[in-house]
Amino acid sequence: MLSKKGKYLIALAVAALLCSAVQAAELPTSRLKFSSLKRIKADNWNIVGQNIVVKGNVYVPFGDFEIFADQAVINVESKDIEATGNIRFFRWVNAAGSVDAAKLARLENAPNILVSISGITGNVWGEKSISVKASGISDNMRAERLVGNLETGYFLFEKARLKFKSFVCRAETGERKPDGVIVVKNAEVSACEYLENDNAHYSISCTEAKLTPHATEFYGLDNIEKDIGDHTILIFNGFARVYGVPVLWMPVFYKPKDESPGLFGVQAGKTGSWGYYLLAYKNFVLSEYPYASVKLMADYYTERGFGYGATSVIATEESRTEIFAYSIYDRDVYANDNYYLYRLKVPSARYDFRISNVTHITPRLDFRGVFELSSDLYFTRDFFDGRYAADPQPATYAALEQQFDHFSASFYIRPRVNSFYTTVERLPGFQLSVPRQELFGTNLYYQGDFSMDYLKMNWIDFDRNFGLVREGPPVSQDFLDRSKLKNYESFRLDNVNFLYYPLRFDWLTIVPRAGFRMTAYSKTSKRKVSEDELLNLFRAADPESTGPIPVVNYDDNGGSKVRFAGELGVEASTKIHNTWQNVKSTWLVLDGLRHVMQPYVNYTFIPKPTVDREHLYYFDDIDRIDEQHFVRLGVNNRLQTRAGNSIRDYFRMENYLDIHFNKSDNHQNHLGEFCTILTATPFKGFSVSTLFAIDAGGNNEEAPEVTRRGRPAGHPGINLKWLNRWNISLSYSPAEDYNFTFSYNYHRPYSTRSAYSMGSTLTQLEAGSFFDKTFDDYSETLNFGMRIPLTPDRRTFGSYRITYDLQEGAIDNHGFMISRNFHCWELVIGLEFERDDDDKTFDTSFTCMAYLTGLTAPLQAGQNAILNAADREIRTPGPVGQQMEF
Repeated sequence: MLSKKGKYLIALAVAALLCSAVQAAELPTSRLKFSSLKRIKADNWNIVGQNIVVKGNVYVPFGDFEIFADQAVINVESKDIEATGNIRFFRWVNAAGSVDAAKLARLENAPNILVSISGITGNVWGEKSISVKASGISDNMRAERLVGNLETGYFLFEKARLKFKSFVCRAETGERKPDGVIVVKNAEVSACEYLENDNAHYSISCTEAKLTPHATEFYGLDNIEKDIGDHTILIFNGFARVYGVPVLWMPVFYKPKDESPGLFGVQAGKTGSWGYYLLAYKNFVLSEYPYASVKLMADYYTERGFGYGATSVIATEESRTEIFAYSIYDRDVYANDNYYLYRLKVPSARYDFRISNVTHITPRLDFRGVFELSSDLYFTRDFFDGRYAADPQPATYAALEQQFDHFSASFYIRPRVNSFYTTVERLPGFQLSVPRQELFGTNLYYQGDFSMDYLKMNWIDFDRNFGLVREGPPVSQDFLDRSKLKNYESFRLDNVNFLYYPLRFDWLTIVPRAGFRMTAYSKTSKRKVSEDELLNLFRAADPESTGPIPVVNYDDNGGSKVRFAGELGVEASTKIHNTWQNVKSTWLVLDGLRHVMQPYVNYTFIPKPTVDREHLYYFDDIDRIDEQHFVRLGVNNRLQTRAGNSIRDYFRMENYLDIHFNKSDNHQNHLGEFCTILTATPFKGFSVSTLFAIDAGGNNEEAPEVTRRGRPAGHPGINLKWLNRWNISLSYSPAEDYNFTFSYNYHRPYSTRSAYSMGSTLTQLEAGSFFDKTFDDYSETLNFGMRIPLTPDRRTFGSYRITYDLQEGAIDNHGFMISRNFHCWELVIGLEFERDDDDKTFDTSFTCMAYLTGLTAPLQAGQNAILNAADREIRTPGPVGQQMEF
């Protein structure tokens, strides 16, 4: 409580300010409100002329600002202030709105934000929202002396320490301008908050730095978390320091908003194909809107040389552009594989450039495009195996897509950019698609597609012929000529139309369908090319094939042709369900249980098309349509439980079996595979998924005998003639940050008949095709992985993974990794062992990574990024070898 003398002094000051306000009635309203003056607190008060002198635990609020000090002098007329001793300076921003519980928890846990709840509201759907008010600290400064003006917001300060959302600054002198820009002299800046105690792990010292706040007209609850306290930093004449020791002169340094100064990552280690390596990257945010960021990469490999590159993202509300570029002069292009045995040369100057864009031109018109240019087929496999695994043969294309009320239209081109890829070029293409829709309220539904394309099969261009790379006796020129691939091209017009008439009964739905496809070609082949001969064309196009393969090429003597293919079919399904309301379990997270079983039958008949597919150029599956006559019997099962206001699938399973009525060219049985796809989450933290295919028709021969180190080893692992493949994956997280995974993968050599419909959708374990599918792979592996915290503070994590090859009877690879968070940086150490080709020794590789995490980077996000090897945080040489399936 204020003393009588203090209240008297405040009254005098208020009167003086009232006089000043009357004289300045034409001026803009002052930031210093009279109500703020009443809130000034101090142990001792004095009036000296127009000055208020306060001492001891001084608190001065004005507008959005607050000043704490040991003593201060305030001029009530000019509103100048001079404060000294243990100064703390704050600026607050405020926002209000409605949030859900998750957003409320995020706000309450955010640093420098105070949250108060004002009420709870609901919408028409019964969903609850919480009305809150949030206040956040934007400017946070400590100083020994401060001089400025409460009206303008201009201040000078000495011996200051400034703490913001993503960095800490210490300065001898500085000034805060009315627009919030801060200029400091003889300063030191760091993302390590230990700088406040003169013990920063890393920092940048400078003679001058400019700190510019992020300008937000209205914060709002969506922006207050990320915007307050964000500044860009421009440093002149700086020195990068590690534990106070200068290590690098930086004439100019720039830190954008939302990034701690100096954030970067370093990875070092050794692998057999790279030798010792050092990989480094640095992220920059160049612009807030349009958002633009770039990540610079600089790498060194003792066996390969120096590599460099960048990735960039540019995004607006309507578009997103991603750019990737990387280059290296490779000193040992054959380190990963014996590329000299293959038919493509690998240059020393290696690179990859990719740019992709998605733009929403209008709410219904979109553009999508990708351009990728590479030096050779193997570049991404050697240096960016994650990119290679995701897309081993990337396409270059551009497409415009327009959505209308009842149909969509697209225009696209796909040229060949890299000559070492076999590419089906579309120069250009146009398509109209009509989704299934009712016609004039008649219960008759129509679905159709129309496309026009100028297509060209552009086979791979080899650098060497077979005679130069294979071992053994020389090959005759005639034999080599018969192994050459011949390009072909044609204009193709394709139109497919289907009608559906659903019949709905009390317990049964029947949907008969009828349709036809008309496909016109400007050119065809007079010479027949069978399915096996077509497969030989692709085998001959394999750059790693080392022996000549005689091929039968299409000719261009067949003239133009029009092919008709029709389809008749019917699909019938029903639903059987039961509900158990009283089934409840906390451990199994069950709140009631519902079982839904949906049996279905899908009959398809496609008579022999009017033109034999062996005379048609192959571009895609449209050109391989042949007779189909089968029925699929299947059932979908779902177990569901309540999860709050929604429904959670507890268990899902689909089983299906195909029964074929026509004969197979490969003498296969009329019964196809019996397939099962299952996923389940029986209790919190545990999930299982599996798929398996059973040879119901008995088409398989005995599995081949396994050879280990040159000796017959029988049939290790599963040896079931009726099982074609089985994949199962288990994941279990018994507690937060504890993760265990297990998978078993079995795949035997087998073949299966195609099942295809032009007018209905069928589940497929393998990609659907008009080819009868044959798989030569014979593999059986066990995989186990775990990740657990090693210390109670959850700052040290360990992970281990292992792959065991049952066919080889040996560990294929295994590795360890330990990560540790040290306040503002993170260290990861990994060791991996991979079985060599001789099956007797292991190639050993190790890696060590250090990342500056700064003040805002969440530990969990950093660890997940590292352990998941996302982007380029962990880069190891990719697998050698390549395969294509049809």
